[in-house]
Amino acid sequence: MCRKFNLHQKPLKSRNFKPQNSNYIFMANTKHTSPKAGAKSGSDGKDKGFSVPQIPPLRFPRDGKDGPHYTTWLVVRYAYGDNGSRPLGGGTTFWESPDVWVQNANVINQPVPGQANTVFANISNLGLQDATGVQVNYYWVNPSLAITTANANLIGTGYVNVPAAWTVPLQCPTPWVPVVENGGHECLIAEAFIPVQDPLTSPLNPVDDRHVGQKNEQLVLLKKGEKFSVKVGAANVMGFPQNLTIDVLPVSPGKLHPLLAARQKNLPVKAVPAASVLPLSLKFVADSSFFTGPSLLFAQRLVTETRLEIAGRASSLYPVPQITHSANFEPWESRTVEITGQVPATAVAGQAYAFRVVQRIGRMVTGGYTVNVVVAN
Repeated sequence: MCRKFNLHQKPLKSRNFKPQNSNYIFMANTKHTSPKAGAKSGSDGKDKGFSVPQIPPLRFPRDGKDGPHYTTWLVVRYAYGDNGSRPLGGGTTFWESPDVWVQNANVINQPVPGQANTVFANISNLGLQDATGVQVNYYWVNPSLAITTANANLIGTGYVNVPAAWTVPLQCPTPWVPVVENGGHECLIAEAFIPVQDPLTSPLNPVDDRHVGQKNEQLVLLKKGEKFSVKVGAANVMGFPQNLTIDVLPVSPGKLHPLLAARQKNLPVKAVPAASVLPLSLKFVADSSFFTGPSLLFAQRLVTETRLEIAGRASSLYPVPQITHSANFEPWESRTVEITGQVPATAVAGQAYAFRVVQRIGRMVTGGYTVNVVVAN
């Protein structure tokens, strides 16, 4: 059945369509036409001209990173508020993902060596399409300032469906038993992706790939006046000699670290930010040198850094280091860095300190490791 149209009906009232977001390009509106002066009128003496209804403007995102994602948009966040835009700019602390954590008997999100630990990851889908068959890989790595495929160890792989605009926590199906020699102070990585549809673009690399989350962080509970030591690996990831710089950066005194604040209810004491920094020292451990192989990951990172340099986004935003130490490394050489410190004898229970250990090759940050220290009774 066909609908009969009345060509003599009054024109539709036009609506004013105004831009709601400067990130969109708007097509010009199609205006309706009116009868010219002297045009014939109908029997009632009124104009009976035909008008073309106004068409709503078509909107096209200028930048797909900022506009809506009409497909899946999987993200393992590097920090709270991460929307998945990559690559990350210079000065970004990309190794403190709140979306990767561990559960065990001590309930403070800290691995326990020699025991079965359960690793979890939050998988967010910021797109408008449901994500079906998401593959999640879980890895552990010895504490390192330059993680590559050569030193990453697969724990297990899980699968999950994530509805649009939703976040789903997923447990690794394989228990993880950290090695005793490192005190359980391993780094954790989670990758969440859909092969072909929403694939990995840079495996193990949270700087370039929103599908990768990395947690290189350690919590230490100490008594007042107690000494401590943290060891991490430093590495030249290039095939030629390089000068590496190791910086120790205190997290802003008077501010509780976000990963520590998330543990607050499970700590033995209530954590409050200390108003000062910990006294620390740094050295390379003697006879700790060994050699690895080429790394595609850092070849890609170097390309990204070059692009950021060209775009004017590569400048470091880190604060002034508490300690800076530089050394020449041979191609693919790795060494162990030891940071030692002592809790002030005047510290009170609950005071919390935090610092980051960062490795740089020139201005390119290859990685970092964060330490939270809480004074316990």
